[in-house]
Amino acid sequence: MTGPGPYPGAMTTDTVVRGQRFNSGGQGTVWAVRDRTLNGSWPVAYKEYHSRIRAGLDPGVLAAMVDFIPSLPPGTGRWLADCAAWPAVLVTDSQGVSGFLMRQIPERFFVRLAFAPEESRPAGFQYLLNPASYFAVAGFTITPRQRFELLLDFARTLGRLHSLGVVVGDVSPNNVLFSLEGAPRCFLIDCDAMALRGTWALPPVDTPGWDLPPGERMGRWTGDAYKFGLLAARLFAGSQDGQDLAVLRATDPAVALLAERSLHSDPFRRPCLEQWLQALAAAVTAAPAVLPTPPRSGQQPTTPSAPQGGAAAPQGPPLTVANTPPVAPRLPHAPRPVPARPPRSRAGRRLVAVGLVVLALVYGPDLLREFGEGSGSTGTGSYGQDVGPDGSASSAPRTEEAQVRALGGLLERNEGNRSDVGAAVRRLTTCPGRSGLREAEGVFQDAATEREELVRDLEALDADLLPDSLTGSLRSGWRASAEADRAYARLAGEVMSGCTPEAVQASVHWRDASRANTRATRAKQDFVGAWNPVAEGYGLSAMAWDEV
Repeated sequence: MTGPGPYPGAMTTDTVVRGQRFNSGGQGTVWAVRDRTLNGSWPVAYKEYHSRIRAGLDPGVLAAMVDFIPSLPPGTGRWLADCAAWPAVLVTDSQGVSGFLMRQIPERFFVRLAFAPEESRPAGFQYLLNPASYFAVAGFTITPRQRFELLLDFARTLGRLHSLGVVVGDVSPNNVLFSLEGAPRCFLIDCDAMALRGTWALPPVDTPGWDLPPGERMGRWTGDAYKFGLLAARLFAGSQDGQDLAVLRATDPAVALLAERSLHSDPFRRPCLEQWLQALAAAVTAAPAVLPTPPRSGQQPTTPSAPQGGAAAPQGPPLTVANTPPVAPRLPHAPRPVPARPPRSRAGRRLVAVGLVVLALVYGPDLLREFGEGSGSTGTGSYGQDVGPDGSASSAPRTEEAQVRALGGLLERNEGNRSDVGAAVRRLTTCPGRSGLREAEGVFQDAATEREELVRDLEALDADLLPDSLTGSLRSGWRASAEADRAYARLAGEVMSGCTPEAVQASVHWRDASRANTRATRAKQDFVGAWNPVAEGYGLSAMAWDEV
């Protein structure tokens, strides 16, 4: 519950100059903010909570969300700020926290529809969960390749959020925006409704039709994985509801299998989001020009619901100038609180097992095999290993291009690490005082952790069609960089009580870091020598060794 109190860096409502009202939803009203920017250039929005919502707000968690991006390594913070309207500044009044400032939705994540060309609206995924007849009326199209590209971008985003301790929770088409300009991308809104390290600023909610299976509570990555599977199924089925995988299965069986596993009622049988990346990258390269099965007959086009909450931005460019008649809008649903659900009954499971045995006695053992194969009952063995219906390890379509693109995704995650560390090393040699040394120590520790996670994910990557020099040299380079980062962190701690430039460079930790850097440089030079010709062959960017 909110209450008056000190919130360093917070603004008061009388200093927030409101402009246009963007929208008003179940949680509050979103306004444009005049005369302020974030990151030096982004327009700002203010989300002001309704009084009934403030009664359930935990301002401490919201304050932790505001502090979250500044606590991250700069490269990671820039990534998060670029793909989400994350809370940036608390706003208070005499009663406590009244809301927060965030960036406005970028212009590319808006859409104009042919039946309402005068209105620019946030491009929520619900506009994509429709049959072909809807797109004809709306005046724009989306190809199978673009569908896979959007899923790939969203899977990368969710996977990285999970690695940072963030769970979206209410994954729904209202909260995920899309852009088809250039490389298809996603953008997340309503971030204050996400869980940060297991805590919520607001009571968790489920959007109707996007509920978790009975008995499962929100706040775990497995819930996001379930709803990602729902999104994949509905994106290809052209439907706002249901779990029909027929179109997705006909388009790409490997991706459909991941969706089937993600929809399993047992959370521990769902693949993590990183396990989708290779199959989605392969699907992008192999996508057909059109969906292989037509939309269901008799299905009429509908106008999807408008997104709930979130910030708005200056109106975006139209996707179409077609002149077609409007269609009846589909009314929006307000998210509903998640009720407590009883645990699943073991007695029910025993009854099902007994029933299967009776059926097997009557119809023969083949029935059990058919039931298992048709039920989507797949599982996982050791963590991160795909296991198919027959218990054998399964994999995505194995092409060189898919593996190259999956490796490229890891390289994107590493963006910014080196520049952050380089700046911290330069600062370390100037002996910036205890607070400065503490800050540099944190940069080194975070960078080492990120590199070690990259090495782990690289080792889990199926890259057997790529030259050994690619993965081997990259693994060696990242490991050596992590060693250097750890050595620099130890050095910062060592000189905390008495720092001079001479003491820094005379330390054994400085020499350890220098030797590790030399190994890292050599390995990264070997990597880019092998990577650049392969990457350019598939339209990916070449790299310099110091960008790895």
